[in-house]
Amino acid sequence: MVCEFSEYTVTKYGDENVKISGKLWIETLKKIEDTIITKKNTVITIVGMPGMGKTTLLNGVKRDLKDKAFIIYLDLVNNQSLSKSAWYYIKNTSFYERVRNSAFNFLKEHKNEIGYDLLASIRREFNNWLRYMCQKKRWSKKFGYAQRVYCMPYEENIEGLLEFIGDLSNLGNVALLLDEVKAYESHLSELHKIINETRIPIIITMVPEVISEIKDPALRRRLDENKIELELNNEDKLEILRAYCEELAEELIKIKEIQEAKTLNTLLDLARIAYLDALSKCKNDYKQLDCIKKVIRKSFEIEDIDEASKQLEKEIRQGLLDLKDEFKIDYVHNKGRKLEQIGVIVDIFFRKGNVEYIGDIKLTNKNTLENIGNMAKLIGFNKDGGYEVKKFIISNVGNVNLPDFKVIVVENDSIRKIISGDRNERNRLIKRIIEELGI
Repeated sequence: MVCEFSEYTVTKYGDENVKISGKLWIETLKKIEDTIITKKNTVITIVGMPGMGKTTLLNGVKRDLKDKAFIIYLDLVNNQSLSKSAWYYIKNTSFYERVRNSAFNFLKEHKNEIGYDLLASIRREFNNWLRYMCQKKRWSKKFGYAQRVYCMPYEENIEGLLEFIGDLSNLGNVALLLDEVKAYESHLSELHKIINETRIPIIITMVPEVISEIKDPALRRRLDENKIELELNNEDKLEILRAYCEELAEELIKIKEIQEAKTLNTLLDLARIAYLDALSKCKNDYKQLDCIKKVIRKSFEIEDIDEASKQLEKEIRQGLLDLKDEFKIDYVHNKGRKLEQIGVIVDIFFRKGNVEYIGDIKLTNKNTLENIGNMAKLIGFNKDGGYEVKKFIISNVGNVNLPDFKVIVVENDSIRKIISGDRNERNRLIKRIIEELGI
Protein backbone atom coordinates (compact mmCIF):
# COMPACT_ATOMS: atom_id res chain seq x y z
CA MET A 1 0.00 0.00 0.00
CA VAL A 2 1.47 3.33 -1.09
CA CYS A 3 -0.01 6.78 -0.58
CA GLU A 4 1.53 9.52 -2.72
CA PHE A 5 1.39 12.56 -0.46
CA SER A 6 4.15 15.09 -1.14
CA GLU A 7 6.29 16.29 1.75
CA TYR A 8 5.63 19.87 0.61
CA THR A 9 2.08 20.49 -0.52
CA VAL A 10 2.62 24.11 -1.58
CA THR A 11 3.32 23.97 -5.31
CA LYS A 12 6.17 26.09 -6.62
CA TYR A 13 5.87 28.13 -9.79
CA GLY A 14 7.07 26.10 -12.78
CA ASP A 15 7.03 22.68 -11.07
CA GLU A 16 5.59 20.35 -13.70
CA ASN A 17 5.43 17.33 -11.37
CA VAL A 18 1.87 18.12 -10.32
CA LYS A 19 -1.23 16.03 -9.81
CA ILE A 20 -4.57 17.57 -10.82
CA SER A 21 -7.52 16.01 -9.00
CA GLY A 22 -10.97 16.99 -7.84
CA LYS A 23 -13.86 17.59 -10.25
CA LEU A 24 -13.61 21.39 -10.22
CA TRP A 25 -9.83 21.36 -10.79
CA ILE A 26 -10.00 18.77 -13.59
CA GLU A 27 -12.80 20.68 -15.33
CA THR A 28 -10.90 23.96 -14.96
CA LEU A 29 -7.73 22.45 -16.44
CA LYS A 30 -9.70 21.10 -19.41
CA LYS A 31 -11.41 24.45 -19.99
CA ILE A 32 -8.10 26.31 -19.99
CA GLU A 33 -6.40 23.83 -22.31
CA ASP A 34 -9.35 23.75 -24.73
CA THR A 35 -9.32 27.55 -24.80
CA ILE A 36 -5.62 27.61 -25.71
CA ILE A 37 -5.80 24.83 -28.31
CA THR A 38 -8.78 26.45 -30.07
CA LYS A 39 -7.17 29.93 -29.94
CA LYS A 40 -10.13 31.56 -28.22
CA ASN A 41 -9.82 35.26 -27.50
CA THR A 42 -10.82 34.70 -23.88
CA VAL A 43 -9.83 35.80 -20.40
CA ILE A 44 -10.20 33.13 -17.71
CA THR A 45 -9.84 34.35 -14.13
CA ILE A 46 -9.15 31.79 -11.41
CA VAL A 47 -9.87 33.11 -7.94
CA GLY A 48 -8.95 31.30 -4.74
CA MET A 49 -7.31 31.64 -1.35
CA PRO A 50 -3.62 30.78 -0.99
CA GLY A 51 -3.24 27.00 -1.01
CA MET A 52 -6.22 26.34 -3.30
CA GLY A 53 -4.23 24.94 -6.25
CA LYS A 54 -4.12 27.99 -8.53
CA THR A 55 -0.41 27.62 -9.30
CA THR A 56 -0.85 23.85 -9.59
CA LEU A 57 -3.39 24.40 -12.37
CA LEU A 58 -1.10 26.73 -14.32
CA ASN A 59 1.84 24.35 -13.87
CA GLY A 60 -0.37 21.58 -15.27
CA VAL A 61 -1.31 23.69 -18.30
CA LYS A 62 2.35 24.49 -18.97
CA ARG A 63 3.30 20.82 -18.67
CA ASP A 64 0.53 19.57 -20.94
CA LEU A 65 0.82 22.19 -23.69
CA LYS A 66 4.51 23.13 -23.71
CA ASP A 67 5.00 21.36 -27.07
CA LYS A 68 1.63 22.40 -28.53
CA ALA A 69 1.57 26.14 -27.87
CA PHE A 70 3.80 29.07 -27.04
CA ILE A 71 3.11 29.54 -23.32
CA ILE A 72 4.27 32.77 -21.70
CA TYR A 73 4.01 31.89 -18.00
CA LEU A 74 4.72 34.65 -15.48
CA ASP A 75 4.99 34.57 -11.70
CA LEU A 76 3.92 38.06 -10.61
CA VAL A 77 3.96 37.56 -6.85
CA ASN A 78 7.05 39.74 -6.36
CA ASN A 79 7.05 41.66 -9.65
CA GLN A 80 5.65 45.17 -9.97
CA SER A 81 5.80 45.27 -13.78
CA LEU A 82 4.00 42.75 -15.96
CA SER A 83 5.88 43.69 -19.13
CA LYS A 84 9.32 43.55 -17.46
CA SER A 85 8.48 40.13 -16.06
CA ALA A 86 7.34 39.01 -19.52
CA TRP A 87 10.50 40.18 -21.24
CA TYR A 88 12.67 38.52 -18.62
CA TYR A 89 10.79 35.25 -19.23
CA ILE A 90 11.01 35.61 -23.01
CA LYS A 91 14.75 36.33 -23.05
CA ASN A 92 16.02 34.17 -20.17
CA THR A 93 14.24 30.83 -20.40
CA SER A 94 14.07 27.98 -22.91
CA PHE A 95 11.11 29.84 -24.42
CA TYR A 96 13.57 32.13 -26.25
CA GLU A 97 15.29 29.40 -28.25
CA ARG A 98 12.01 27.60 -28.85
CA VAL A 99 10.32 30.56 -30.54
CA ARG A 100 13.45 31.47 -32.52
CA ASN A 101 13.86 27.87 -33.70
CA SER A 102 10.22 27.77 -34.75
CA ALA A 103 10.64 31.03 -36.64
CA PHE A 104 13.88 29.80 -38.25
CA ASN A 105 12.31 26.56 -39.45
CA PHE A 106 9.32 28.44 -40.84
CA LEU A 107 11.53 30.94 -42.64
CA LYS A 108 13.67 28.15 -44.07
CA GLU A 109 10.56 26.59 -45.59
CA HIS A 110 9.72 29.93 -47.19
CA LYS A 111 13.24 31.19 -47.91
CA ASN A 112 12.57 32.00 -51.56
CA GLU A 113 9.52 34.04 -50.63
CA ILE A 114 11.49 36.19 -48.19
CA GLY A 115 14.21 37.03 -50.72
CA TYR A 116 16.76 34.26 -50.26
CA ASP A 117 17.14 33.59 -53.97
CA LEU A 118 19.95 31.93 -55.91
CA LEU A 119 22.13 35.02 -55.88
CA ALA A 120 21.69 35.48 -52.12
CA SER A 121 22.53 31.82 -51.53
CA ILE A 122 25.77 32.21 -53.46
CA ARG A 123 26.81 35.15 -51.30
CA ARG A 124 25.74 33.85 -47.89
CA GLU A 125 24.56 30.72 -46.14
CA PHE A 126 20.95 31.00 -45.01
CA ASN A 127 21.87 31.45 -41.31
CA ASN A 128 24.26 34.30 -42.13
CA TRP A 129 21.78 35.85 -44.54
CA LEU A 130 19.12 35.87 -41.81
CA ARG A 131 21.50 37.56 -39.39
CA TYR A 132 22.20 40.17 -42.07
CA MET A 133 18.47 40.75 -42.51
CA CYS A 134 18.16 41.18 -38.74
CA GLN A 135 20.82 43.90 -38.77
CA LYS A 136 19.13 45.70 -41.66
CA LYS A 137 15.62 45.12 -40.25
CA ARG A 138 14.31 44.34 -43.70
CA TRP A 139 11.05 42.49 -43.27
CA SER A 140 9.16 40.76 -46.05
CA LYS A 141 5.59 41.95 -46.50
CA LYS A 142 4.16 38.44 -46.25
CA PHE A 143 6.34 36.80 -43.60
CA GLY A 144 7.79 39.73 -41.71
CA TYR A 145 6.20 38.47 -38.49
CA ALA A 146 8.37 35.34 -38.58
CA GLN A 147 11.49 37.37 -39.34
CA ARG A 148 10.83 39.68 -36.40
CA VAL A 149 10.25 36.74 -34.03
CA TYR A 150 13.58 35.31 -35.16
CA CYS A 151 15.45 38.63 -34.97
CA MET A 152 13.76 39.94 -31.79
CA PRO A 153 13.97 43.67 -32.61
CA TYR A 154 11.23 44.60 -30.15
CA GLU A 155 11.47 47.30 -27.49
CA GLU A 156 11.38 45.62 -24.08
CA ASN A 157 8.28 47.43 -22.87
CA ILE A 158 4.52 46.91 -23.06
CA GLU A 159 4.31 48.15 -26.67
CA GLY A 160 7.08 45.80 -27.74
CA LEU A 161 5.38 42.94 -25.90
CA LEU A 162 2.11 43.58 -27.75
CA GLU A 163 3.95 43.58 -31.08
CA PHE A 164 5.80 40.38 -30.18
CA ILE A 165 2.59 38.59 -29.15
CA GLY A 166 0.91 39.70 -32.39
CA ASP A 167 3.78 38.35 -34.50
CA LEU A 168 4.13 35.12 -32.54
CA SER A 169 0.39 34.45 -32.87
CA ASN A 170 0.92 34.03 -36.63
CA LEU A 171 3.38 31.20 -35.98
CA GLY A 172 1.20 29.14 -33.63
CA ASN A 173 -1.03 29.07 -30.57
CA VAL A 174 -0.01 31.61 -27.94
CA ALA A 175 -1.28 31.86 -24.36
CA LEU A 176 -0.43 34.14 -21.47
CA LEU A 177 -0.52 32.61 -17.97
CA LEU A 178 -0.35 35.16 -15.15
CA ASP A 179 0.07 33.73 -11.66
CA GLU A 180 -0.80 35.92 -8.65
CA VAL A 181 -1.82 39.18 -10.31
CA LYS A 182 -1.92 41.99 -7.75
CA ALA A 183 -4.08 45.11 -7.61
CA TYR A 184 -1.06 47.25 -8.48
CA GLU A 185 -1.81 49.97 -11.02
CA SER A 186 1.28 48.78 -12.93
CA HIS A 187 -0.20 45.27 -13.21
CA LEU A 188 -3.75 46.31 -14.01
CA SER A 189 -3.01 48.98 -16.61
CA GLU A 190 -0.72 46.67 -18.60
CA LEU A 191 -3.10 43.74 -18.18
CA HIS A 192 -6.00 45.82 -19.50
CA LYS A 193 -3.91 46.89 -22.49
CA ILE A 194 -2.96 43.28 -23.32
CA ILE A 195 -6.60 42.17 -23.03
CA ASN A 196 -7.75 44.96 -25.35
CA GLU A 197 -4.96 44.79 -27.93
CA THR A 198 -4.28 41.07 -28.38
CA ARG A 199 -6.47 38.16 -29.38
CA ILE A 200 -4.94 35.37 -27.31
CA PRO A 201 -6.16 33.32 -24.34
CA ILE A 202 -5.16 35.00 -21.07
CA ILE A 203 -5.33 32.93 -17.90
CA ILE A 204 -5.09 34.85 -14.63
CA THR A 205 -4.93 33.73 -11.00
CA MET A 206 -5.54 35.99 -8.02
CA VAL A 207 -6.77 35.88 -4.44
CA PRO A 208 -10.29 37.14 -3.60
CA GLU A 209 -8.99 40.33 -1.96
CA VAL A 210 -7.29 41.40 -5.20
CA ILE A 211 -10.30 41.06 -7.47
CA SER A 212 -12.43 42.93 -4.95
CA GLU A 213 -9.96 45.86 -5.14
CA ILE A 214 -10.29 46.25 -8.93
CA LYS A 215 -12.56 49.25 -9.51
CA ASP A 216 -12.17 49.81 -13.27
CA PRO A 217 -15.59 48.62 -14.56
CA ALA A 218 -14.34 47.68 -18.04
CA LEU A 219 -11.45 45.59 -16.71
CA ARG A 220 -13.60 44.07 -13.99
CA ARG A 221 -16.20 43.06 -16.59
CA ARG A 222 -13.58 41.20 -18.63
CA LEU A 223 -12.19 39.48 -15.54
CA ASP A 224 -15.67 38.39 -14.46
CA GLU A 225 -16.68 36.97 -17.88
CA ASN A 226 -15.08 33.58 -17.25
CA LYS A 227 -14.35 33.66 -13.54
CA ILE A 228 -13.81 30.36 -11.74
CA GLU A 229 -13.83 30.40 -7.94
CA LEU A 230 -11.90 27.53 -6.36
CA GLU A 231 -13.74 26.21 -3.32
CA LEU A 232 -13.54 22.79 -1.68
CA ASN A 233 -16.66 20.70 -1.19
CA ASN A 234 -16.89 17.23 0.36
CA GLU A 235 -17.19 15.53 -3.03
CA ASP A 236 -13.98 17.17 -4.25
CA LYS A 237 -12.20 16.38 -0.98
CA LEU A 238 -12.96 12.68 -1.30
CA GLU A 239 -11.98 12.60 -4.97
CA ILE A 240 -8.69 14.38 -4.21
CA LEU A 241 -7.91 11.99 -1.36
CA ARG A 242 -8.62 9.02 -3.65
CA ALA A 243 -6.16 10.38 -6.19
CA TYR A 244 -3.42 10.42 -3.55
CA CYS A 245 -4.43 7.45 -1.39
CA GLU A 246 -7.14 5.22 -2.86
CA GLU A 247 -7.20 2.61 -0.08
CA LEU A 248 -7.53 5.05 2.80
CA ALA A 249 -9.58 7.90 1.34
CA GLU A 250 -12.82 6.76 2.99
CA GLU A 251 -11.10 6.70 6.39
CA LEU A 252 -9.29 10.00 5.92
CA ILE A 253 -12.44 11.91 4.93
CA LYS A 254 -14.02 10.98 8.28
CA ILE A 255 -11.38 12.92 10.24
CA LYS A 256 -12.92 16.11 11.64
CA GLU A 257 -9.94 18.30 10.79
CA ILE A 258 -9.97 17.07 7.18
CA GLN A 259 -13.71 17.62 6.91
CA GLU A 260 -13.16 21.21 8.07
CA ALA A 261 -10.16 21.88 5.78
CA LYS A 262 -10.74 25.07 3.80
CA THR A 263 -7.85 24.79 1.34
CA LEU A 264 -6.34 22.10 -0.84
CA ASN A 265 -2.99 22.63 0.85
CA THR A 266 -4.45 22.09 4.34
CA LEU A 267 -6.41 19.03 3.19
CA LEU A 268 -3.32 17.30 1.82
CA ASP A 269 -1.11 18.36 4.75
CA LEU A 270 -3.54 16.88 7.27
CA ALA A 271 -4.04 13.70 5.26
CA ARG A 272 -0.27 13.21 4.93
CA ILE A 273 0.28 13.74 8.67
CA ALA A 274 -2.50 11.29 9.57
CA TYR A 275 -1.25 8.68 7.11
CA LEU A 276 2.43 8.88 8.12
CA ASP A 277 1.56 8.77 11.83
CA ALA A 278 -0.57 5.66 11.30
CA LEU A 279 2.06 4.04 9.08
CA SER A 280 4.71 4.59 11.76
CA LYS A 281 2.54 3.10 14.51
CA CYS A 282 1.54 0.10 12.39
CA LYS A 283 4.81 -0.66 10.61
CA ASN A 284 5.27 -4.00 12.40
CA ASP A 285 1.62 -4.98 12.60
CA TYR A 286 0.67 -8.28 10.93
CA LYS A 287 -2.55 -6.79 9.56
CA GLN A 288 -1.05 -3.46 8.65
CA LEU A 289 -3.93 -2.04 6.59
CA ASP A 290 -6.49 -2.78 9.31
CA CYS A 291 -4.17 -1.24 11.91
CA ILE A 292 -3.63 1.90 9.82
CA LYS A 293 -7.37 2.38 9.31
CA LYS A 294 -7.95 2.03 13.05
CA VAL A 295 -5.23 4.56 13.91
CA ILE A 296 -6.41 7.01 11.24
CA ARG A 297 -9.90 7.06 12.76
CA LYS A 298 -8.36 8.58 15.91
CA SER A 299 -6.01 10.98 14.12
CA PHE A 300 -5.52 14.37 15.75
CA GLU A 301 -7.43 13.31 18.85
CA ILE A 302 -5.91 14.35 22.16
CA GLU A 303 -5.21 11.22 24.16
CA ASP A 304 -5.63 12.54 27.72
CA ILE A 305 -8.13 15.36 27.28
CA ASP A 306 -8.26 16.37 30.96
CA GLU A 307 -4.49 16.57 31.32
CA ALA A 308 -4.22 18.50 28.05
CA SER A 309 -6.82 21.01 29.31
CA LYS A 310 -4.82 21.57 32.49
CA GLN A 311 -1.56 21.99 30.59
CA LEU A 312 -3.11 24.39 28.06
CA GLU A 313 -4.63 26.44 30.89
CA LYS A 314 -1.21 26.69 32.54
CA GLU A 315 0.52 27.71 29.29
CA ILE A 316 -2.08 30.35 28.40
CA ARG A 317 -1.91 31.87 31.87
CA GLN A 318 1.89 31.95 31.74
CA GLY A 319 1.75 33.45 28.26
CA LEU A 320 -0.49 36.25 29.49
CA LEU A 321 1.92 36.90 32.36
CA ASP A 322 4.90 36.96 29.98
CA LEU A 323 3.21 39.32 27.51
CA LYS A 324 1.19 41.49 29.91
CA ASP A 325 3.46 44.51 29.50
CA GLU A 326 3.38 44.27 25.70
CA PHE A 327 -0.43 44.37 25.70
CA LYS A 328 -0.68 46.76 28.68
CA ILE A 329 -2.64 44.26 30.77
CA ASP A 330 -3.00 45.53 34.33
CA TYR A 331 -3.38 42.24 36.18
CA VAL A 332 -3.27 38.48 35.47
CA HIS A 333 -4.39 36.07 38.20
CA ASN A 334 -1.70 33.41 38.60
CA LYS A 335 -4.12 30.49 39.03
CA GLY A 336 -7.81 29.68 38.68
CA ARG A 337 -9.97 32.47 40.11
CA LYS A 338 -13.09 31.83 42.20
CA LEU A 339 -15.95 34.24 41.58
CA GLU A 340 -17.40 34.24 45.10
CA GLN A 341 -20.76 35.79 44.22
CA ILE A 342 -21.50 32.96 41.72
CA GLY A 343 -19.48 30.13 43.20
CA VAL A 344 -17.62 29.38 39.96
CA ILE A 345 -13.87 28.91 39.49
CA VAL A 346 -12.68 30.20 36.11
CA ASP A 347 -9.41 29.09 34.53
CA ILE A 348 -8.27 32.48 33.21
CA PHE A 349 -8.78 35.87 34.83
CA PHE A 350 -7.17 39.17 33.88
CA ARG A 351 -7.96 42.88 33.85
CA LYS A 352 -7.22 45.79 31.57
CA GLY A 353 -8.65 49.20 32.34
CA ASN A 354 -12.22 48.86 33.55
CA VAL A 355 -12.77 45.44 31.94
CA GLU A 356 -12.41 41.97 33.49
CA TYR A 357 -11.75 39.10 31.11
CA ILE A 358 -12.78 35.68 32.41
CA GLY A 359 -12.30 32.52 30.43
CA ASP A 360 -12.27 28.76 30.59
CA ILE A 361 -10.41 26.03 28.72
CA LYS A 362 -12.73 23.31 27.42
CA LEU A 363 -11.31 20.55 25.22
CA THR A 364 -13.10 17.52 23.82
CA ASN A 365 -12.66 14.66 21.36
CA LYS A 366 -16.31 14.96 20.34
CA ASN A 367 -17.87 17.28 17.76
CA THR A 368 -19.78 19.27 20.38
CA LEU A 369 -18.62 20.71 23.69
CA GLU A 370 -20.85 19.27 26.40
CA ASN A 371 -19.20 19.91 29.80
CA ILE A 372 -20.19 23.57 30.08
CA GLY A 373 -22.33 23.47 33.23
CA ASN A 374 -20.14 25.73 35.35
CA MET A 375 -19.74 28.28 32.55
CA ALA A 376 -23.50 28.36 31.94
CA LYS A 377 -23.80 29.92 35.39
CA LEU A 378 -21.98 32.97 34.02
CA ILE A 379 -24.60 33.74 31.37
CA GLY A 380 -25.84 37.23 32.17
CA PHE A 381 -22.88 37.98 34.44
CA ASN A 382 -21.77 41.18 32.73
CA LYS A 383 -20.75 43.42 35.65
CA ASP A 384 -18.44 42.73 38.57
CA GLY A 385 -18.53 45.74 40.86
CA GLY A 386 -17.16 48.61 38.82
CA TYR A 387 -15.81 46.34 36.08
CA GLU A 388 -17.40 45.37 32.79
CA VAL A 389 -17.10 41.59 32.26
CA LYS A 390 -16.14 39.90 28.98
CA LYS A 391 -16.32 36.11 28.89
CA PHE A 392 -14.62 33.64 26.58
CA ILE A 393 -14.13 29.92 26.01
CA ILE A 394 -11.01 28.41 24.48
CA SER A 395 -11.83 25.08 22.85
CA ASN A 396 -10.87 22.75 20.03
CA VAL A 397 -14.45 22.76 18.68
CA GLY A 398 -16.60 25.67 17.61
CA ASN A 399 -19.95 24.07 18.40
CA VAL A 400 -20.42 25.67 21.84
CA ASN A 401 -23.86 26.69 23.11
CA LEU A 402 -22.97 29.58 25.41
CA PRO A 403 -24.70 32.87 24.63
CA ASP A 404 -22.63 35.99 25.17
CA PHE A 405 -19.32 34.06 25.31
CA LYS A 406 -16.58 34.60 22.75
CA VAL A 407 -15.54 31.16 21.46
CA ILE A 408 -11.88 30.95 20.45
CA VAL A 409 -11.18 27.74 18.54
CA VAL A 410 -7.69 26.22 18.67
CA GLU A 411 -6.74 23.28 16.45
CA ASN A 412 -5.52 20.09 18.12
CA ASP A 413 -2.19 20.32 16.32
CA SER A 414 -1.62 23.77 17.81
CA ILE A 415 -2.64 22.51 21.28
CA ARG A 416 -0.12 19.68 21.07
CA LYS A 417 2.66 22.09 20.16
CA ILE A 418 1.79 24.46 23.00
CA ILE A 419 1.62 21.83 25.73
CA SER A 420 4.88 20.37 24.40
CA GLY A 421 6.60 23.67 25.15
CA ASP A 422 6.45 25.52 21.80
CA ARG A 423 6.69 29.14 22.99
CA ASN A 424 6.21 30.65 19.54
CA GLU A 425 2.97 28.73 19.05
CA ARG A 426 1.82 29.71 22.54
CA ASN A 427 2.55 33.39 21.93
CA ARG A 428 0.71 33.28 18.61
CA LEU A 429 -2.33 31.98 20.47
CA ILE A 430 -2.05 34.68 23.15
CA LYS A 431 -1.95 37.37 20.48
CA ARG A 432 -4.96 35.80 18.79
CA ILE A 433 -6.88 35.78 22.08
CA ILE A 434 -6.05 39.46 22.60
CA GLU A 435 -7.20 40.31 19.05
CA GLU A 436 -10.42 38.29 19.21
CA LEU A 437 -11.35 39.85 22.54
CA GLY A 438 -10.84 43.27 20.98
CA ILE A 439 -8.20 44.36 23.47
